[in-house]
Amino acid sequence: MQHRKNKLLEINTGAKSKNVYIRQLLTNLVRNGKTTTTAKRAQVLKAYADAFFARLVANTATYSEKDALRENIRFIKSEIFGEAEGKKVINELLPKFVESGKKSGFVSSYKLGYRLGDGAEKILLKLS
Repeated sequence: MQHRKNKLLEINTGAKSKNVYIRQLLTNLVRNGKTTTTAKRAQVLKAYADAFFARLVANTATYSEKDALRENIRFIKSEIFGEAEGKKVINELLPKFVESGKKSGFVSSYKLGYRLGDGAEKILLKLS
């Protein structure tokens, strides 16, 4: 039996490269504000990105301003590739999410049709 295992949130790229691949997708989403990918990858990235931003917002609400900034920087460095993208999260995205009062739903998805090469469904993920 496979208890507590969600087959829908799996990408078959291997254990190490899966983590790196999802982090790279998250970095591209932060850098551009949107990204286009296949349906299964979009589902995994949306769950990962929502959990990422929810944790940042929760840290901001829980800790004092100085401690929250330190914790968020530490967490962002462990998840995002690139210093410019990390600064964008701290300076632009996080204040917008905290001000809106959201606890989830930071990424929205839109169906774009099918890819020409192999017919895979394309999904646009956008930071809201």
